Amino acid sequence: MAGWQKVLMSGVGLEQFMQSDHGFDCIVCHGGTAGVLPKDEAHAGMTADPSWGNENVCARCHDGIAHNFATSSLHATMQGYHTFFEARTGRTIDSDPAIRAKFDAQCNKCHATCGECHISRPKSVGGGFIQGHAIRRTPDLANQCTACHGSRVGDEYQGRNEGFRADVHYVPNAMNCVACHDADEMHGDGTAYPYRYAVRNGANCRDCHDVTAEQNEYHAAHGGNFACQVCHAQDYKNCNDCHAGTGISQPSYMQFKIGRNPLPGDRAGEYVVLRHIPISENTYTAWGVPTTNYEVLPSFKYATPHNIVRWTSRTQVPEGQSCGQSCHNTPDNGGWFLRQNDLDALTSANERVANQHLILPDGPPPWTSQQ
Repeated sequence: MAGWQKVLMSGVGLEQFMQSDHGFDCIVCHGGTAGVLPKDEAHAGMTADPSWGNENVCARCHDGIAHNFATSSLHATMQGYHTFFEARTGRTIDSDPAIRAKFDAQCNKCHATCGECHISRPKSVGGGFIQGHAIRRTPDLANQCTACHGSRVGDEYQGRNEGFRADVHYVPNAMNCVACHDADEMHGDGTAYPYRYAVRNGANCRDCHDVTAEQNEYHAAHGGNFACQVCHAQDYKNCNDCHAGTGISQPSYMQFKIGRNPLPGDRAGEYVVLRHIPISENTYTAWGVPTTNYEVLPSFKYATPHNIVRWTSRTQVPEGQSCGQSCHNTPDNGGWFLRQNDLDALTSANERVANQHLILPDGPPPWTSQQ
């Protein structure tokens, strides 16, 4: 699609926009010069996306929301990236203009503006209007949410990974992403959280599900120790070297691993689902920045797969068997628990050190001795 086609306003779409609450003349939001025909003159001083930044045009009417979004929403600030970059390298992104330039050219392309959630497709996937210039209250799952969060979240949620079911909450055209990730979470609440799992008003299963131990034997046995995904998620996508300095070198793979909670201060449960992420020791080599403190953060990270189902291969057991038959007896090597064997398979000694505190000992899982 040509650039002009992505932003063309004409016919019924233009009429509908001009009759809406946001139906202002173009220059009211975008700037530029009205009443002149040469393109260069008409576009002088024009801003393509005036919804970006703390002083964006949205703030003229939506001041509190726009301010919180620009200063505290992780979609705008990408603070999680800053937090983990600083931890692993001992430097800040703004400590060197060259680092900031690399970050802006590569990683910062994934930030979102108000318009990229409410008007157009994100710039990182080519941009372009979804429904004319209509300003839509609810972001579009396909063209906005999973346009950015597609390879893991989108495929999991919609059942696009071969051999795995869609998330039980996925109802096309009915249960959109905002059913769980509401406006308060997406817009930010004014608090500059260090990363996404520290956000206090984030999605929580218990917002809808009143889970009590009396409901079934699984909840009675594990409700206080397990994150919900341990029993209700399917296998999910993991990666090895995608973010290495040399680029993608290995394909992603489907896997399921249960380990100790790396975020006990922010997330409940002693045992959680862990996803292997593609952070390697040479990730920032091209930036001229060594990962001096690589081992301070694990590469098996707390995960919330978007492929929830009621019964999984860990909770379904043959008739007459113990409720833990399918899970407790998983093999030490290649099973569902993160073990020493999994770390031994890693090529980096520092990566093995980084994840040591998350593994479970070989043999029956620790909680079986407590029952």
